[in-house]
Amino acid sequence: MNIPFWQGFLALSVLAAGFLIWPTVFVRREKKRELLADEQGELNKGVYQDQIKELEATHFRGEIEQVELQQLKADLEKTLSAETHNLAAQSERPIIASFKSRLPVLGLSLALPLCALIFYGAVGGKADWDIYQLSMKRAHATDPAERREVSESLLQSLQTRLEQKPTNSQSWYLLASVSSDLGDHDEAVRAYRRVLELESNAPQVMAELAQALFLRAGNTITPEVSENTQMALQLNPRIPTALGLAGIEAFQSGAYQTAIDHWSLAISQLDPNSPASVALSSGIASAQAALSKSEKVSSKGKKKESADGPKISVSVSYDKNIVSVNPDDQVFVYARAWQGPKMPLAIRKLKVSDLPIRITLDKTSAMAPGMDLGSFPQVEVVARISGSGSAIPQAGDWQVAEGPIIVAEHAGTVSLKIVEQID
Repeated sequence: MNIPFWQGFLALSVLAAGFLIWPTVFVRREKKRELLADEQGELNKGVYQDQIKELEATHFRGEIEQVELQQLKADLEKTLSAETHNLAAQSERPIIASFKSRLPVLGLSLALPLCALIFYGAVGGKADWDIYQLSMKRAHATDPAERREVSESLLQSLQTRLEQKPTNSQSWYLLASVSSDLGDHDEAVRAYRRVLELESNAPQVMAELAQALFLRAGNTITPEVSENTQMALQLNPRIPTALGLAGIEAFQSGAYQTAIDHWSLAISQLDPNSPASVALSSGIASAQAALSKSEKVSSKGKKKESADGPKISVSVSYDKNIVSVNPDDQVFVYARAWQGPKMPLAIRKLKVSDLPIRITLDKTSAMAPGMDLGSFPQVEVVARISGSGSAIPQAGDWQVAEGPIIVAEHAGTVSLKIVEQID
């Protein structure tokens, strides 16, 4: 049960005030007698003993008779008894008898909750509590208009709170989720990136950032979407959001079986009746149909292939008016997966002096067994001039790329003319 903040605060304030007022206004009678006896009673007994000693000294000097001594002692005992009785009667009244004397205690009772409220407002989490209440209200809102209204209020509260506490990763994550729900993908991307700055190894956040980037780009798999998706799956290979995006990427690159595998794993973790599960099921059906069609095309294409398997003919040249290189500089011509590992599937190493040239990339130019042009349905062909001779692209290299190319369906020559320099 959630108790409203002000009800809880008032209840605790009344309880605290009661602890202050009760001991001063409603002190028990026995306690008051005890307090009075500790001071006034002991004083009276001391005076009585001194007077008895003085009377006995006077009698010893012969100034009074024995009868007078006894009479004076009896009078002193009566006086002590009367004063003790009066002291007991006084103890029936409260120790603090007047309203004026109670003012400091009453003032303290009011000042205590007021100071607590001021202190809580300065260092407490009232704003976080309000955000929590709004997030709960948003979670239980069934009417779309009401949910949007609550989401907008929550968004404003989060933005204000994050100006005060910019390192609160939970508030940034909630801001990203609410912004995405409202369709503000720019704000969602900004918030997800901030979460990753505070918590770098958060696969779920990486997956949701990839989704926000995907939506912001108009449902397009950009390199940044792909990068965040792959990083999320490396940390946790069972995140439905990342699996969904990886399936889309695989489907668009023609790797239909991979798309089916990703989406099937995602569906196994979702409610079968959820909108996401229904959408993924539809995607699987489309991928299965596309896979069946591509297998038929591939089987026809294989009949025309040579014994070396799939091959791509590439024509490479460079613009001598733009590209400033040495004849002995290395030229790398290779094909790699359009959406997948960046390791070359087939590569040829040449020199600038060999250009222009026409070559063939096939199974014989593969870098590793089992990773050739037949491993992926779509590839990208790259030609790069390296002054350092390094196979890794570096600033100052000259490069050109062409893709995607469907290996099974490509029959012509890919023409590459190098004109652009890598920054």
